[in-house]
Amino acid sequence: MTIKNGFVGILVANRTQRKNALSQYLSHNAANMKLIAFTPSSIDWKGRTIVGLHRAKGTWSLGRFPFPQVVYNRCYGSDPQLIEKLGAAIGPDHCFNDVNQLNKLDIYNKLNRWLAPNLPETVPYDDANAMSMLERHGEIYFKPLFGCMGKGVYRAERSPSGDVRTGQHYFVPQTVTSDHASFREHMKQLVRSTPYIVQKGIPIRQIDGQVFDIRSLVQKNEQGLWSVTNLVSRIAYKGSFNTSIFIKSCLSQDILKKLYPPNKVQAIMTSIYDVSLRTAEIIDMETDYHLGEFSVDVALDPEAHPWIIELNGKPQKDLYRGIPNRSAVYQRPLQYARYLCGKRSL
Repeated sequence: MTIKNGFVGILVANRTQRKNALSQYLSHNAANMKLIAFTPSSIDWKGRTIVGLHRAKGTWSLGRFPFPQVVYNRCYGSDPQLIEKLGAAIGPDHCFNDVNQLNKLDIYNKLNRWLAPNLPETVPYDDANAMSMLERHGEIYFKPLFGCMGKGVYRAERSPSGDVRTGQHYFVPQTVTSDHASFREHMKQLVRSTPYIVQKGIPIRQIDGQVFDIRSLVQKNEQGLWSVTNLVSRIAYKGSFNTSIFIKSCLSQDILKKLYPPNKVQAIMTSIYDVSLRTAEIIDMETDYHLGEFSVDVALDPEAHPWIIELNGKPQKDLYRGIPNRSAVYQRPLQYARYLCGKRSL
């Protein structure tokens, strides 16, 4: 098969995801590359072929293809051995977002060397760390080490009377424990054997009594350089601290304009751009990940200081439905893939 403009495979977890993943990118394929969506089970290692879904002359069909020049990994938490094997077959520098399920503690430790003023203290979960963090900060969050979309996140707060109030998704507590021993036991039952971190709580600026975050989408462009594509906010339901379960998404600028004067809005956005790009530089420098995109979730405190809450190695693209000028969200990964197609494999 001769392909002039590049051949890119989008790796997804299962067959039901192929059409949706591919359809998101087809209309943004300005370079007219060959695009297919395939799954780990469709790979024939011996024959060096894959079975993938593609669209040709307006028709969806399955076909067998040689290994693509570049693989864009949209398979969350994919098997590292599979990704390593793919990299060995097409070139390790030709498979991007090879790691997309990020270790929160590892990321914190790497960023903290350079961005400590923008990071809430984060430690591995155990009894001693949980109690120490609660005593020092009064409000803490328990998060799965490899969690996503707010699943399994708990908030604990020490009241003036000394009670510890614990809840999930909402500030209203589900459990109130009157002594430390009961609190520790309660958290053990919630966490069980899953590795967790404990993170200092940040007093988050709200709009109309609702928590919001700022998601900075950082993507590599057609020159292989990092850029911030946009800042989008998720507004949580009233009484909820979990922005992953949001009532509305919009451009962050629209929210900031309601809260701050124009010069302050620009200063906040510039600071988030700077922190996001610095984060990307550190990830490239401090890890062997090959990321082409990720998102930085930021919260503002009452002084409008930006705090990095966490990174997401597989940005949720559905978030951008209805967002103005969202084309770049889908164009950038293809531009970067085209850049990689033009590079000789290492």
